[in-house]
Amino acid sequence: MADPRTVSDDLRRYVEDLALFYEAAGLPRIAGRILGLLLVCEPPHRTAAQLIEELGASKASVSQMTRLLVSAGLIERFAQRGERASYFRIRDDGFETLFEREIATIRGFGPIADRGLALLGPEAGDRGSRLRALRALYRFFEEAMPDLIDRWRRERDERIANED
Repeated sequence: MADPRTVSDDLRRYVEDLALFYEAAGLPRIAGRILGLLLVCEPPHRTAAQLIEELGASKASVSQMTRLLVSAGLIERFAQRGERASYFRIRDDGFETLFEREIATIRGFGPIADRGLALLGPEAGDRGSRLRALRALYRFFEEAMPDLIDRWRRERDERIANED
């Protein structure tokens, strides 16, 4: 009988597609593979040893990438009673946390843009207009993103239920 933890070839290819998606978004590919596997595996958690085996990755890369993903708030490490190994799983609010961190990053641009505009002075010409346009873009997202997160939280359960 096959190990129920074994991921099918189709799911393995899907995990690789997710890895490429996350790599394009700025994560190392192995971090994307870990996220991809944890999104589709059953049971919904894996030990580091299982990640190494199933992903064909080195112990060092799995260790480094699980630390990265834990610190980013996307996955969490937990223990099961009576077992020595730690497990990893997707955090229920991990991706929401990621978006909240993006909002904080967006908020950080305003003071930097204002400083640049002050340095350029009122006669900045095109340099000032480019920086003002970028500041306006960041300000727009700074204002819009919290409302979107709040809306998501209000609608989350219904939207998830309707995804089937």
